This record gives sequence, C-alpha cells and structure tokens, in this order.
Amino acid sequence: MRTIHRVFLALALLLLLEGCLWKPEAFYGQNISMDVEFLAPLKGSVPSNCDHSSIQKLKQYHWIQNRSEDSLRSKWEPQGQWLHFTIKNQLDFPSDFSVLIQWINIPSAEMCSENQKGEIIDSYSGYVWENWLGVLSPFPHFNVSLEPGESRDFYIYIVANENLNFPIRTISNSSYRFVVLFRFLTLLFFLMVGFVSAGWAISEFIKSKEFVYLSILFHFLLFFLLVYSVHGKELASLFDNENNIIKHSYYLFLSINHFVFFLYLFNFVKFTNETLTYPKLFWASACSGFLYLFIPLMPRVYEYRIFLVLVIFGSAAFFLRNTHGILFSNKNDEERSYFFSWSLFLFLVFLKTLFHFDFYPYQPFFIYASVFYLPFLTVGSFLFLRNYEKRDKTKTRFRTITNKIDTQEFRIKLESLLESEKIYLNENCNEELIAQKLGVTYHQLSEIINVEYNFNFPTLLNLYRIKEAKRILLEKPELNVAEVGKMAGFGSRSAFYLEFKKQSGVNPNHFRKSTSHPKDKNK
Repeated sequence: MRTIHRVFLALALLLLLEGCLWKPEAFYGQNISMDVEFLAPLKGSVPSNCDHSSIQKLKQYHWIQNRSEDSLRSKWEPQGQWLHFTIKNQLDFPSDFSVLIQWINIPSAEMCSENQKGEIIDSYSGYVWENWLGVLSPFPHFNVSLEPGESRDFYIYIVANENLNFPIRTISNSSYRFVVLFRFLTLLFFLMVGFVSAGWAISEFIKSKEFVYLSILFHFLLFFLLVYSVHGKELASLFDNENNIIKHSYYLFLSINHFVFFLYLFNFVKFTNETLTYPKLFWASACSGFLYLFIPLMPRVYEYRIFLVLVIFGSAAFFLRNTHGILFSNKNDEERSYFFSWSLFLFLVFLKTLFHFDFYPYQPFFIYASVFYLPFLTVGSFLFLRNYEKRDKTKTRFRTITNKIDTQEFRIKLESLLESEKIYLNENCNEELIAQKLGVTYHQLSEIINVEYNFNFPTLLNLYRIKEAKRILLEKPELNVAEVGKMAGFGSRSAFYLEFKKQSGVNPNHFRKSTSHPKDKNK
C-alpha cells in the first residue's frame, strides 16, 4: 500500500509541475492554433516564397481549418506547408507582439501579411536565429505591429522535418524573454544535475567497483542528449539537413537510449549477483531499438511505427520485470518502490515516444513528464543502490571488519597485549591507544570486542584491572585500597570501588578480609 501511495504522489507532483510550468497563457502567450488554416494538398507545385504574387495565388486555393485546440496538427509535406490566420487588434492603442512557433526542428520559416488595403508586408520574412551562446536553437518568431482596430491576414511558409504537432502563439516581448530565460535555466539545471551525477556515480564506482552506477550515469546523460536534440538544438543545425538520420536525429538518440537502458538492466543483474535469463533474447531486445532508424528511411516502416513502438517498449518492460524480480522476493517496501519508480519512468518515456510519433495531440505532460522525473529517479537510484550494498553481506564495500578479517587472530593479539604487557595498568590507557598498537581503527576495535566478548571495551579493560587489583589486595596487605586501585590502573578511588563492587559484589576491604592470604595458609 505504501508503494502505491508513493507512485500516486509522484504522479500528482508531475501533474502539478506540468500545470504550473506549461499551462499559464500569461507566460507562453495566447495559443492561436485553432484559428490557423492549412493549404489543402495540390497536385502541382505550391509557391515557396512569401511575396505579393504568392499570396495572390494562395488566395485562390482551398484551405482546411486546423481542428486541434492545442497545436497545429498536420502530416509532413516534403515541399513545405502554408499556414493562414487572421489577427485583429481589439485595443485602442497600437499592439506590438510576436508570432511564435513553439518548435525548433524547422529549418526554414517565412511570414508575410496583407492588410485591408491589399498591401503586402514581408519585412519579417525569415526569422532571426539568435546566437544563444551557440547551445540552444530559438523558436521561429516574427515581430508584428498592429494599429488600433487593424485586422490583418498572415501567411507562413514553413519547411519542417517532421509532422506538425506544436502550438503557434502570439506572445508579448516580456513573455518571449521569459521563454528564453526558462529554456536557458532548464538547460543549466540539467547540466548541473549531469555534473553532480557524474561526480557521484564515479565516486560510488571507485569505492564499490560496481558498474551499475556508471550505467545509470550513462542512461541519464544519453537521455539528456535525446531531449536536447529535440528541444534544445537540433543535430541538423550542426551538420546538414540532407541526411535523413541527421534530419531525424530523435530516432538515432532513441535507439541509443534503448540500448543504454538494457546496459543498466545487465549491470543491475550483476549487481544483485543474479543470473541473466534468456541472454540471447535479452541482447536481441537491446539491439531492437535500432529499428527506429528505419522509420525515417523507409515509408513502409513509418506507416506501421506504432507496432514497432509496442514491440520495443514491450521488450523493455518484460526485461525490467525479469531483471528486478529479486526485489519482490524480499518483500521490502523500499525495493519494490525502486522497481515501480523505474516502471513509471519507462511508462512516461513510452508516452513521450507516442507523442513524437504523432499519435497524441500536443500535451505538455506527455512531452516533459519523463524529462523532469529523470533527475529524481537518478538520485534515488544512487541512494537505493548504496543502501542495498549495505544490506547485502556479499558486497565488500560495506562489509564489517569481522567479515573481512580473522577476528580470532586479533583476539589473540589483544589478549597478549593485555596479559603480557599489562597495558591496562596505565590509567591513560584507552581504545585509541590499543587500536593503534593492533593496527586497526577505533571503530574496528570496538566491533571486534563486541563480537568476540559480547561487551564493550571499557568492560574488558576493567575486567583485567579488577583481576589485577584482587591479586595486589591479597599479596600486599600493607597497601591501602586507594593505592591498590591506582596500581591496577584506576584513575580514582571512587571509580575503583564502584567497579570492584560491580564485579565482585563486595567492596575491596571486605574482599581482603574475607579471603585468606596465601602466607596465612602456610603457617
């Protein structure tokens, strides 16, 4: 029940995050996707320039209304697509804003407009590619200025590398700056998490020699590259837009991510000292992700891509359950939660993949839930694996000193130190001193004594001191009790009295009187 509650709590937090970050129109501008029209397919060629003659031709063609409220939804057209919409300034003063297309995998975009007088404005043809420090691609956006009450028809010609399934918005300058800042801070956040995860994973690997830590790190970094190639900077802007694999780099990174996920599963099996079942099928399923590369290359595969997605994610889900089965046999809530956390991530990635394969309308939760969930999963995985090592007696990093050494040998050395050298007679004798002489740490010595004697170090030391005090009391009756206690290693008379009575049941004087002296027996 606790595990189910945690899963629902995680889902609730993700839904809250999605609602807070991605829905407010105040931040992302007004979504005008429902007001957009698509140029109906033509048998011949369509205009490819945003100018006066092109608009005159476009006005004679048939247009189809976009039916999605959240985004533009249309199949990919190799020769490019035309969009049309009308905006009217309802205000009593001039309005300055931008028309923004919320996607980056668009190599070319141009916008022009026609006012009520038939005048063509194409001063914003082509959108500005800001430098963004060279790490992020901007959304296509065009600055617009409308007079009070002015109504204008806008035409956009875009060449996209995939199906259209993204919003088109009107956004103020301040909101656009927020979008820029948010994207940049998000990139910095994931870079920071990446650096922290790298240091953490490498540190844990050095200490434990367990490759599962590195595999989780690679999984995070590769998934970050997957998201970055779709929402940060497309690969085509770095190389060229001619090669289909480069143009559709999402499929390339998706294939690699699937294989890296199976590397994690393989290393987790080794971590738990289990045996990998169905090894041939396991590695065949790991390589099955590279079938994604055929989608942009072969139209036939593209038509049946839903079946490809189901097979690939089905194999990932099967082997996730297969390799983490040991977590159920222990009936430990923490271990079950760990399995369900990875299951949730796989499900969220499945939703993200379905969206990018154009099976769902634009929905921010499908796109970003797995992205913002992964850093928490990565950190939680490191913590879980570390705790698992502590519980597993076969692991060497957190094994106790009693599991690593021959405690009987150390017991003999300890007793020799106490009996032969009588180091306990020094009132300054302590655990640190004896540990140093034995070549172990303070904590290791405490553990050896607790395991071998079932009591702590002060008790062991006082046993030898009281034994020595009894010998002195009987052999040297001329000494007073305080002197005997000091000779036996006690720092004070009161401490000697308390410990003596604790062990013997009587005080030192009573013990001396009630016990015959050896010399008296010889008389």
